[in-house]
Amino acid sequence: MKTFQNIFIPVVVCCMFIFFACNDTSVLGPNEIGGETNLELTKVGGEFVANFYSETWNPGFDHQKDTAITTKNDNGVINIHVRSGFDSVFINMIDSLLGTKDLPKDIKSAMVDKYLKKYGVTIDTNNKAKMHAEFDLKMKVTSEGIQEYMTSGGDMSKPYTIIKYSANVGDKYEFTDPDGVKITRTVVSKSTTDDYYMGFWLIKVLKIEQTKEDPIIDKITYITNHKYGLVGVILQTKNGQVFRLGIFTHN
Repeated sequence: MKTFQNIFIPVVVCCMFIFFACNDTSVLGPNEIGGETNLELTKVGGEFVANFYSETWNPGFDHQKDTAITTKNDNGVINIHVRSGFDSVFINMIDSLLGTKDLPKDIKSAMVDKYLKKYGVTIDTNNKAKMHAEFDLKMKVTSEGIQEYMTSGGDMSKPYTIIKYSANVGDKYEFTDPDGVKITRTVVSKSTTDDYYMGFWLIKVLKIEQTKEDPIIDKITYITNHKYGLVGVILQTKNGQVFRLGIFTHN
């Protein structure tokens, strides 16, 4: 199939595996998607691989590895088990890059706990050389677009649209999460030629910018393709750091 002790880890975990996989959707509401659900992208057993890096390379990125495997497909609603492995070197690097290293430990712990609880992330830090975080991500993935249920706290009656492939620049998907925070996702570009590198290949993509009130993240940009789904994520932090996630298929 196609692709944390530290404040930033649960944020990354919750954002980095929002991935995946065109028909007129005019009969559907703004937050609904139809289309074919039996896709190569959504086959059970499919695995995603992600490369996480920043604008300036740091060897600490070699101390983190992510895997994600599709474990269920129920008429396009898929379950993906995500596991992120890392060590104290990676944690310290992220803490330094974000400028959160000197924050009081109790404040950081409270923020981490909030993210872990909100997104259902479990974390094992017993072995500082082999720590890991895990969670199950539910998404709806069809030939017409991508939706996720994480932002709604797992409420299956409230899918949050990431993209409809028929969208045009300027289209918006707006929601209010369970905490009462407004989330806006805006289509900011749509390729007319193959202009985005996915590995060694050039493909057409749509880019969607997400904005919401958050103490760490300023903006998230999702990069999607109608065939390969979510192929990249860009995280821009409040202190000006830019982190990129490249998502690849691994069969």
